[in-house]
Amino acid sequence: MQKALEKFLGRCVHQTIERDKPTVVAIAGSVGKSSARHALTLGLKGRLSQDDVRASKKNFNNELGIPLSVFDCDMPGRNPFKWLILLWVAYAYSVGIKKLKARYLILEMAADHPGDLDYLIAMALPQVAIVTAMGAEHTEFFGSVERAVEEERKIIAAIPEYGEVVLNADDPLVWESRTLAKCEFVGYGKGPENVVSIRSSKVVYDPAYPEDAGLEIELMILRNRLYNFRLKGVFGESHAYAISAAIAFCISMDHMSAPAIDYIKSHYFGMAGRTRLIPGIKQTMLLDDSYNAQPQAMRAAVAELDNFPVPPSGRRIAALGDMLELGELTEDEHRKIGRQVAESKIDFLVCCGKLAAVIGKAAIEAGFPEKNISYFDKSPEAALHIQQDLLKPNDVVLIKGSQGSRMEKITKELMADPLKAPELLVRQSPEWLRR
Repeated sequence: MQKALEKFLGRCVHQTIERDKPTVVAIAGSVGKSSARHALTLGLKGRLSQDDVRASKKNFNNELGIPLSVFDCDMPGRNPFKWLILLWVAYAYSVGIKKLKARYLILEMAADHPGDLDYLIAMALPQVAIVTAMGAEHTEFFGSVERAVEEERKIIAAIPEYGEVVLNADDPLVWESRTLAKCEFVGYGKGPENVVSIRSSKVVYDPAYPEDAGLEIELMILRNRLYNFRLKGVFGESHAYAISAAIAFCISMDHMSAPAIDYIKSHYFGMAGRTRLIPGIKQTMLLDDSYNAQPQAMRAAVAELDNFPVPPSGRRIAALGDMLELGELTEDEHRKIGRQVAESKIDFLVCCGKLAAVIGKAAIEAGFPEKNISYFDKSPEAALHIQQDLLKPNDVVLIKGSQGSRMEKITKELMADPLKAPELLVRQSPEWLRR
């Protein structure tokens, strides 16, 4: 039944877009889609009116999520009344009773299985694509990284000649895909030749003023304009890439970049569960990246902890959960993370889940002290261990794992102000909390 309803909604999306003709911007990639979407939405709102921009709600990026985003509706779940409202709204838009006034539709498009993007592209043909990264994600269903990348590349090939493609020039698989573009393309990244060049990004942190901690970014725009600013409450150069993608889009679409940058500087915030800095108990700092995990993002998070400006008396603690849906790559990718941990300045490793245990074993084989590794089946057990047995003032804790590991429970246990959990943490709805 739900599949039939999703197809009806998809037809309504297609008819609405065909009639009202907004510019559809597809954001694709194995990681970084939501942050890029968030940055782009802010950037455009700094230049246009609020009604001119409609973007994906949350991470709604599949057969159901895109209609929910286009029609600005909430997830109906198992509520028949909400389904009726959604179906009526979709029908009203499709026949012209309601009009889509937005000039831009910013939609995340994700591929979990082969053919997913074919359906999404047919539903909402994009005129612009932003591609953030390509790599090992959902390989359990694709069978290989190559097939997953082939699926992601469909977005680039689908953009018409009059469109635009914005590519992460620092991701080799993304940048190589520019040959598939039938239209103009621009790059963003660290290279000086890009329309937006990331000159530097570094975390600034003083334990005495945890509320001021954040990421300092320096960007060069069109090789002649330099911008410096700090994004409070976030860590990781992924934010620099997200903002660079947004600005590169604005430039490629002939929007002034200065208003976009000013608006982003004053309104940008880390999304729940994605590379956020959260003050912890006992005067510690939490690197909350608990939303999800795949190999590229996990490697980046471990590197961020390795480079984090930990005070001299503090230690680095990595609480890592399973990386799911990797198929035949599962063991190898977990072992790679273990070796990376062993080569880093991380002091303690807390493994949460059966697959995460592979990380610990690989770390030991690579020389990490066995006495500094602990294993738990569930995240609440790991949280209590960190709180009671490990944590000391000035420590910094990275928390990351796939959704199934429920690593946000560790963050909630360790955060200095748990009353802010609904505001700061992922999966805090009543439905998730009951699980």
